Amino acid sequence: MDTLTVKCPDCKTILIVDRKTGEVLEVRKPILEDGTGDRFEDARRKVLDSQGRAEKLFQEAREKEKGKMARLEALFNEKKEELKDQPITRPDRPNDFD
Repeated sequence: MDTLTVKCPDCKTILIVDRKTGEVLEVRKPILEDGTGDRFEDARRKVLDSQGRAEKLFQEAREKEKGKMARLEALFNEKKEELKDQPITRPDRPNDFD
């Protein structure tokens, strides 16, 4: 093979260089900042991390909805208690006025 693989120790970028001309043929930037340098392993870690973040956001949204439902239930029960002693009347309907 006529290429040379060079890895930057600082930014972990991998350069594929032509041995004869010294021309940079390909630049492979790391997928993760703290990556291993193996692009497949880094991509796998990135997917797993994004799944974990998505699960965390879903759980937060679920807890928020539970809190919202509890507040609505309390408000409903409060209004129900307020109206408990009032007599039940039939609402006026437009057809009743004919």
